[in-house]
Amino acid sequence: MYFHRDTITIPREVTTIQKTKQKTIEDEQKILTALLEKANESVEKIAKQCNFSTHKVKGTIKKLEKNGTIWAYTAIIDDEAYNLKKYTMLVQRTNTPLDKTTITEILNERLDDLLPEKPIKIKNIEYVHGSYDWIVTFQAPDIITAKKYCERFNHKYHSYIKNINLLETIITIRSQSIRNPRLKEQVSFL
Repeated sequence: MYFHRDTITIPREVTTIQKTKQKTIEDEQKILTALLEKANESVEKIAKQCNFSTHKVKGTIKKLEKNGTIWAYTAIIDDEAYNLKKYTMLVQRTNTPLDKTTITEILNERLDDLLPEKPIKIKNIEYVHGSYDWIVTFQAPDIITAKKYCERFNHKYHSYIKNINLLETIITIRSQSIRNPRLKEQVSFL
């Protein structure tokens, strides 16, 4: 850097590098937005939508997969089509630190097996800051099964849990940034 009359002059090379990095981030965000809107879209269509070459889109996607920005690809399904409902369990923790076994169970998807007689599918587990510490979103066939799951969860991890609240999703308006295509049929409830 060069100093000139109480101001700092940044060499042109530094600003060019910063602009290039910023442009790369913007291009990646365009591609990620296209993937969020339709993950199964062809690379050619994504390239056309973003005004990039297919080579650039393929390379960017591979880079984002390799560095862990893109975790996986998934379909957004209509839970009702599979006779499932969506529930959210809000968990307030005690101050007791989690032991290694509990951490391993959470990380290795063993929470799905707490109610083996009924199909429970964990969709999201998030550790959050605020009134609650964990948010667990899951699918279950009905509210009774969801409540049994919460009871089993509370029983198994009672030393770590201060309070649990259960919410049932009535209407999904958006999921993973995608608007519910059946919303017009369901909007009368609102």
